[in-house]
Amino acid sequence: MTNLKKYALAAAIVLPTLFTASNKAEASSAVKDANKADAVNVRSDASESNNIIGLITDDKSYEVLGSTDGWLKIKFNGKEAYVGGQWFNITETAKILSPANFRKSDNLNSEVYQVLKKDSSVEVKSAANNGFVKVVFEGKEGYIHNSLLGLSNDFINKNYAPVQSQTSTNNNYQATASYQAPAQSYQAPAQTQAPAQNYTANNSSAKQIIAQRESGGSYNARNGQYIGKYQLSASYLNGDYSPANQERVADQYVAQRYGSWDNALAFWNNNGWY
Repeated sequence: MTNLKKYALAAAIVLPTLFTASNKAEASSAVKDANKADAVNVRSDASESNNIIGLITDDKSYEVLGSTDGWLKIKFNGKEAYVGGQWFNITETAKILSPANFRKSDNLNSEVYQVLKKDSSVEVKSAANNGFVKVVFEGKEGYIHNSLLGLSNDFINKNYAPVQSQTSTNNNYQATASYQAPAQSYQAPAQTQAPAQNYTANNSSAKQIIAQRESGGSYNARNGQYIGKYQLSASYLNGDYSPANQERVADQYVAQRYGSWDNALAFWNNNGWY
């Protein structure tokens, strides 16, 4: 919650985050596969009618604007055009949305090669296990959690199922990341009030995004005086660390400070904490 705490947490572990619709892939590019075709017709629309406007014979890279029914929409001589997707090799380049662990394997316990900076670019190879994506950075293969990458809508739709339990359209997939809280010597103070047993929490996608960023979604996460799923100050929780109370206090904190979880997420995106 405080800026100082956020940087301390980031130094300890870079957790997967979710992305919003405003964070998109840098670009996808298409290069003609010389093993499949010597030349490919460029067309004004996605059909094989009398609509040829050019010919691709070289290995130049063309920006992909979209795809439909096996056709690629590309930039050709400054204009939108269509080519048969089967004749091209597609390379997707994604932007790093926030500092990201570049890992040896597709799980949170694997070796971290390095932490990639925000706005770094990686080549996207394929979806992997546990919500990770196989990527290439500066010639080296590794894995980054999909929520830290500005992936294209095509890649997301092909590889990640929509979240059914959330109503927001911002969240296009369900992260499967987990967080193992480190051993702590911190002792919870004696409870000064009855635990909140029942609370109907706000379950917006923005709230879940922040929870993943703060703790990997774990009610048991600890970082000094910051407790639980939303990394709330122990003083805010008043000795009651139950999930219900964490939800209640988090909703109250955000409502009072930001007005909504969407506003809190916008602040987090700009500042790295909330």
